Amino acid sequence: MTNNEGAVPGGIDYVEATGELRRTLAERLRGRPLPPDLVVTTRSEIERREFRAYGQGWRDRGEHEARRADGTDPAARTADGAKVLPFPQTPAQSTPVPQPPASRSPGPHAHPSGPPTARPHPSDDLS
Repeated sequence: MTNNEGAVPGGIDYVEATGELRRTLAERLRGRPLPPDLVVTTRSEIERREFRAYGQGWRDRGEHEARRADGTDPAARTADGAKVLPFPQTPAQSTPVPQPPASRSPGPHAHPSGPPTARPHPSDDLS
């Protein structure tokens, strides 16, 4: 968007330029098959519509939260108008974590001298 009060570069009025562009495009496309979902609009129109939809979404959310706080939210009621109460939640039961057996059998291919040990690294000696 420019800061020159709607005039596009070159001194042409924005509304006039948009109308001329649409007329030229319609002339060139006359008689050609066009997809039914083709729309020609300006970037400012798209931005205006997106901004309006965004604002409406926030208004809807605010109204929903206000109704919910008042207890008048129709979504929290059944078809006959009865209020829907939330199902009571019980605290999460801690399930016991299985512990490994105290002594594991070495298995069929155990090393005769026991499990291998790591060699000390020179950086391990901190004295």
